Formats: sequence, structure tokens, C-alpha cells
Amino acid sequence: MSVLRKLALALAALIALLGLAAGVAYALFDAAAIKRHLVEQVAVKTGRTLVIGGDVSLSLWPEVAVSAGQVSLSEADGKTEFAALESLRVAVAVMPLLAGKVEAREIGIDGLALTLVKRRDGKLNIDDLTAGEAAAKPANQEEKAPAAGSQPLQLDIAGLALRDARFTWRDEMAGKTTKLSALDFSTGRVQADGAAGSLAIDQLKLALRGSSGDDRFEASIELPAIKFAEQRLATPFSGKLALSSPAMPMGSVKLPLSGKLALDLGKSTADLTLDTQLDASNIALKLAVERLSPLFFDFDLNIDQLNVDHYLPPAKPGAAGGDAGAGGKAEKPAAKIDLSALEALNFRGKLAIGQLQAKGLKLSALAARLAAADGRLDVTSMQAKLYGGSLDGALGVNARGNVFTVRQNLSGIDIRPLLADLIHKEPLEGRGTVTLNVNTRGATVDALKRGLAGQASLALKDGAIRGVNLAKQLRDAKAVLRGGKGAASAPNAAEKTDFSELVASFRIANGVAHNDDLAMKSPFLRLAGAGDIDIGNSQIDYLAKVSVVETSKGQEGKERDELRGITVPVRLRGPFDNLSYSLEAGELLKDAAKAKLDEKKDELKEKAGKKLEEKLGDKLKGLFGK
Repeated sequence: MSVLRKLALALAALIALLGLAAGVAYALFDAAAIKRHLVEQVAVKTGRTLVIGGDVSLSLWPEVAVSAGQVSLSEADGKTEFAALESLRVAVAVMPLLAGKVEAREIGIDGLALTLVKRRDGKLNIDDLTAGEAAAKPANQEEKAPAAGSQPLQLDIAGLALRDARFTWRDEMAGKTTKLSALDFSTGRVQADGAAGSLAIDQLKLALRGSSGDDRFEASIELPAIKFAEQRLATPFSGKLALSSPAMPMGSVKLPLSGKLALDLGKSTADLTLDTQLDASNIALKLAVERLSPLFFDFDLNIDQLNVDHYLPPAKPGAAGGDAGAGGKAEKPAAKIDLSALEALNFRGKLAIGQLQAKGLKLSALAARLAAADGRLDVTSMQAKLYGGSLDGALGVNARGNVFTVRQNLSGIDIRPLLADLIHKEPLEGRGTVTLNVNTRGATVDALKRGLAGQASLALKDGAIRGVNLAKQLRDAKAVLRGGKGAASAPNAAEKTDFSELVASFRIANGVAHNDDLAMKSPFLRLAGAGDIDIGNSQIDYLAKVSVVETSKGQEGKERDELRGITVPVRLRGPFDNLSYSLEAGELLKDAAKAKLDEKKDELKEKAGKKLEEKLGDKLKGLFGK
């Protein structure tokens, strides 16, 4: 018999054998019996109800495939639906199967719906399933080692697909529901070799849409190739992230994503580079994970420009406080400052922003070094340019006790636009230095203001005090001295008092900044003062003392001359948003009376001196006979 004939006979026998096997398989395959058996086993093992409403089918060529449709699984009560899927198909190649290898052509699931619930007692709706697994294995039973001669896992799948999946997470304790309304996941070829410790995935794609309360989100990511070998993984990626929320002023944001990820499980390290764009902001991030557990990473974040105010909700009218409502209802409790997220942070890094706007403040060339550990976040070095000057300092936040520290030195700044952006008022003009070294603690913003402590100082040149005309106060002082009365006045933005130099320092305790060394100089005036700025209660009580040091022959020269040697006291008091200033008439008259008395004393001394001089002169003449 020729070799070709032998091969032909062998092939015919193989085909006949396959045909016989297929016939036997189809004859033995009873879909109804399989469905009944599965339903019974699920009921016995879990107490839940399994329903297979569609067909269960088997095909043998050109691939072995099992499919099922309209499958659902109940909750533990046997009534409410826990999970469901529209269809499932698993296909395995025939020829590799004959050689003892499993090569899946497709594993696909369509229309999977799953609901997870955290009940009010803290239990999950899957606790009965996981408890069954735990009971099946005694707590003291050790993991069995793989049997001798067992083959390492080898996997070769042409593709995975999860289409139109829906997941719901309902937290009844928090009263919040999060939904993934459309999730699609797919891959190209997936290969795994347990012996070599390798995994390769082609064209991984993930896209999802979902919601959490009123917020909506959408994300997609693509990884062209994942190569995992010897506990190392490296892959480029791209995708996008979209968020929308009624709480965001802009309504929604979209972030394109691109970068590279490298992971080394052996060393527990990872490296990530990410580039994205947020509106007009270009953002570049480099992240190096030095330890996966507990997580510690180092980062370098660069942003060319960022307007934080664009992404913050507008301030609510009257947010700073106020009276109870007209109906006598109590004020809404102040929102708590929750710093618990700091407890889990452990990192160090660098931040650089070319142009930044936050809470109205505008900075450029911002560079900062940050570190977080043990519930603390420290900005150990912070420099920037702002308002014609520079900033240099540090910040600190400690979750344990809600402690905040601020140390800043602002040099060469233009104070007027700084205050306009910061507090929306312009009480001062001038250029100079501001220093802050303060700390506070508290669970609310109001508590933080009342807990302020530390020091601050101010030194300005060639500026003005806006809203107050001290020359006008001098005219009022003259009227008081002639028997008139002083009247309180509100600050007037059109009025101001120029100065060549102004310096002051503040000691801060319990939210009150006390000053007693104010010194302001102008060509004709000197200003000193002392008083308190109650930051915690937004109040000022300050007594400024104005004195005339020079007069002029021009306008108001004569009036100023009449006030030389007299200190004019001006009281500034009231809430920050409704300040008033007035002459302290009693103090003025007292000082004027003292000045008159001193003047009379000087006169008497002068007269007494002259008389004494005359007498001595006469006696000397008689003594010398002249």
C-alpha cells in the first residue's frame, strides 16, 4: 500500500471519527436538561433563582462554541433581579483542541446588567455568595501546592468583548447611587504563558458613560499593545475623560489623554507620563511610584496657564454670615473643613505654573515644592511673581487638629491692585513689603479666623490712604476747637491722604490683630495710631492720631499753622463692610487744653527768665559800678 493511500485512509478514518463524535455530541446534548441542571444547582448552592429564558446551543465546526441568551440571577430573596445578560458566547478552535491546546476564538458577553447594594446595616447584597465560598474552605486550611506535573497556564484568545454592560452601585447608608449606563470593553489577541510569566494584549479599548447623583461622566482609553514579561509592563495609551455637573460653573470639562505607563511588579515601582489639555491649559505630568504598598510617589507637574476661578462655583450672596432669617430660623451650620484625605497621602513633588489665577489673585512663574506624609501637607518652598513684585514663603496643613500655617514675604508689590483682587476693596496705595507669619486651627472657616495667631508687618512708600481725607479732618478739628461738633463720616473712595512712607506691625492672637506702632509721614503731617482689627468678627476699632509738622504759605497753610503742636485723634470703627471714622472731640479738646497750658507755662517761664535776667543785670551793674 502506497504512502499516499495510507494517508488518505487515515484522513478518512479521522473525518469519520470526527463525524461520529459530532453525531454523538449532538445526540447527547440536551439543552433543556442542561438548563434544568444549572437552575437546580444554583438554587441548591446559593438559594438564588437562575432563569435561562433563551436557547442554550452547541456548535462543533469550524469551532466548538457554546451560547446562551436571556439569563438572569435573582437577589437572595429569590425575587428581585441581581444580574442579567442578553447573550453569552464562548468559541474554541477545533484543531488546536485536538492537539491538547485551548485556543478561544471569542469570549463575548452582551447586555450584562449588575446591581451592587450596600444596605443601611453595612452589609452587601453579595455577602451570601462570598460567605458560601468562605465556608467551603476552613480558615486553617492551607493553600494546596500545584500537583506535580501540572501544566502552567497557557492562554490564547483571539478576542474578548463586553458590550453594552450596565452596573449600578447603590449606597443606602450614604443615600447615593452611582451608575455605569454603558460600558464597552474589547481586546484583540490575548496571550498568556504561565511558565514564562508573560502576558500580551493587543488593542485594548474601554469606553464608559455613567452618573453619580446629578453629576455625569464619560471616559475612554485605548492601549495599542500591552506587553507584560518578567513582572514588567510597558504600554503607551490615549483616551479622553469628560465630566459634567450642575455644580460646575462651566457645566462640563473634557480632557484628552495621552502618555506612557511602565510597571515593575518585582521592584514595586511604576512610571507614568501624561499629557492633557484643560480648556486653554496645557498640562504635563511625570509620576514615579517608588513604592506600591504603602503607596509613595514623586511627581513633576507643569501647567502653562490655569484660571482656577473658572472652575469654582460663584460666591453666594451673604455667604460671609448674617442674621437669622426673617422667620426666626437659626443660621445654617457652617460647613466643616474635612482634611481626612491627607491621611492617605504620601508623596513629594514639584509644581510649576506659568500664569495662575485663584480667588482673584494673579501670579506668574509660580514654583513650589510639596511633600505629604502622616496627615501633613507642606509647601516647603514657594516663589512667584505678582503685582510688580515677588513672593517667597511656605505653607503647611495638618489634618490632625486642622492646623494651618502661613509664612510669606511679599517684596516690591503694588498694594492697591493686590487688595482689589484679594478683598475687592482698595484702602491703600503704594509699593513695598508685606510679611506674614501666622498659624491657626479649626473645623470651619469662622473658627480658623478666630484662631489666628502670629505676626504681620507692612512697609509702603509713596502711596495713599484711600477713603479718608485727613486734611478735611484737620478742618473739622479747627471747627471743634472753635466750639463746633465733629460728625462721623463714611469712607469716600474719591478722597485720600497721600504719604511718603507708611510702616506698621501687628501682633495677632485669638483672631485679633493689634497694632501700636503705626507711623505715616507726609510733607505736612505725621500719623501714628493704635488699635485692633478683629479678623474673627470682621470688626475694626482703631484710633489714629494726626499731627501737623510743617505749614505752607499756600492753601490751608494758615489753618494748619493754627493746629501745630496739637494731635488730632480720628477714630475708625465698625464692621469691614460698613466702616466709619470720626474725630474724637473729647481727646482733641483735652490735647488742645494741654497744648495751651504748656504754651502758658512756656510764656511764664520766658517772662520769669526775662525778669530774672533784668534783676541780675541791675545787680551786676551796681557791683561793677557800671
